Amino acid sequence: MLKNKKNLYLFISVIILLFLLLWKLRANKNDTASYDFAVTDTASITKIFIADRKGNSISLDRAEKNWKINDMHKVRKNAMKIILKTIKNISMQRPVSESSYNNVIKGLATSGVKIEIYQNQEGRPTRTYTIGDNTPDHTGTYMLLKDQEQPYVMHIIGFNGIMGPRYGLQVQKVDINAWRDKMIFNLIPQEIKSVSVINQIEKGSSFTIKNSNGNLILKNYQKEIIDAKQGILMAYLTNFRNINCENFKGEEIAEKIKTAKKLYSLIVKHQSEVDSLEVYQIREEGKPRTPEGNYTVERMYAVLNSEDVMLIQNYVFNKLLITVEQLREE
Repeated sequence: MLKNKKNLYLFISVIILLFLLLWKLRANKNDTASYDFAVTDTASITKIFIADRKGNSISLDRAEKNWKINDMHKVRKNAMKIILKTIKNISMQRPVSESSYNNVIKGLATSGVKIEIYQNQEGRPTRTYTIGDNTPDHTGTYMLLKDQEQPYVMHIIGFNGIMGPRYGLQVQKVDINAWRDKMIFNLIPQEIKSVSVINQIEKGSSFTIKNSNGNLILKNYQKEIIDAKQGILMAYLTNFRNINCENFKGEEIAEKIKTAKKLYSLIVKHQSEVDSLEVYQIREEGKPRTPEGNYTVERMYAVLNSEDVMLIQNYVFNKLLITVEQLREE
């Protein structure tokens, strides 16, 4: 009888220990859930939605060969690499203190940016959280998971900086232009059917190169055939590889361009497409450059296909915006 009682006490003790262990594990799981921001399997991420409090939003969607913004534009590879690395490695630095709690919650509610992460083509996000302001020492960023009450200071171990820019944010604002691939032309000569450079200031310097099954023909502004070496014309067409703009611009620059002086029109026919680039003077003649504009870099405004407004650098596009005299056979 005594032995049976001992076995019963032992059995009850084991049950109690198992119950306490299960309770502890569940409590830890609930605690962890409040700061479980990271998604370790970034290969399964198919969409990232970002929206600010000003009504701006973007959707980054995984396509067959690259990521696209709002199903329209290609995403810069480096920007996509940074955000995916951030989503994977983000970790909790510390909980927000009681003394800071009210201000942090207020900031998250008024200026926080919402992040939704979708995996495996699912219709619902697997992570939703809000990114707030930075800590006073700029070593972390206030963040809050959906359906949680406790905000945290989040960071990446080994990275001494704030999280917002890694999500493409500038002062808690979503800007589609910060994500766009800056590649304008990336063509090999065999893909180019014709190139026309129209100099709006000196029309006589304008020209057209036509590619007729590998035979390149140079014509001047009056459409007269000009003698030119095939090697020189081919060398010019090779310049259309890896041509990037500096960055894309918004409506304020689009309005400014309406009164700017047009310098060039560049029309490129390739495969089944036609791209046109209108190039404008960025500043008035004789007006000095400012420190904000960078003394050492000359720039121009440009509009691609009557839609995308951008800033381009002279030293990148000068090899395309040349004159017929530079191609003429000597």
